[in-house]
Amino acid sequence: MFSFILVVCLAGVFCLTPLALYLFWLTSLNRRDRPTVMSGGWDFAVLLCGLSGFALFGGGLLLSLLQSNVRFWMRGNFEALRDAWGHERVTWCVIVAAYLVLVVGGSWLTLMARRRTLVVYNVDPGQFEVALTEVLEQIGRPVERRGNLWVGGIPLFELEPFTAGRTVTLRWVSDDPHLFQEVERQIREVIPTLPGGLGPSARWLGSGVVGSAAVVVFCIVLLLYGLALVR
Repeated sequence: MFSFILVVCLAGVFCLTPLALYLFWLTSLNRRDRPTVMSGGWDFAVLLCGLSGFALFGGGLLLSLLQSNVRFWMRGNFEALRDAWGHERVTWCVIVAAYLVLVVGGSWLTLMARRRTLVVYNVDPGQFEVALTEVLEQIGRPVERRGNLWVGGIPLFELEPFTAGRTVTLRWVSDDPHLFQEVERQIREVIPTLPGGLGPSARWLGSGVVGSAAVVVFCIVLLLYGLALVR
């Protein structure tokens, strides 16, 4: 029973601590007076850091629980677990390597796919669309909208607004990288002139930070109490 509680507490600490820090970072962005522009690659990298506890510790724990021999450790039978590890060491190494390749490979492909993506936090989607239209007119590329797709002779980009979260994602679909660089440069100049504000998403995220941090603190206290009893 003690081993099970130990695992649960460790999972709470290692999984929720990065998540709480990520939510705190999002909260700070949504409390600024001005919108914030981030490249899609960096935005995903920060998200990956926030979920790193689940990907590493949580994923390893899940793989371990799928292996019936781990029940020996859960029951405190370390000798039986040592024997099982000696017989299935190669299998375990292959499983872990496959999992790491899946996580690292999937993350790398996602980063590459988001190279031509911009994410704007703490902005009103309507105001952002007006500013973006003016930017495109200034560089001589007037556009028309077809749903989320913006077309200027050819499809240029997709715009995905999240009104409740005051977030807009611009995903470039054109094969013209120079045009994307020019649009990105001018967007980064224009966005700081738009008003920000404290939206409902900041309060939601703040609640998530408090809840996650409370669980982490509870798990740490429980761990310290358990270690004190063992001594």
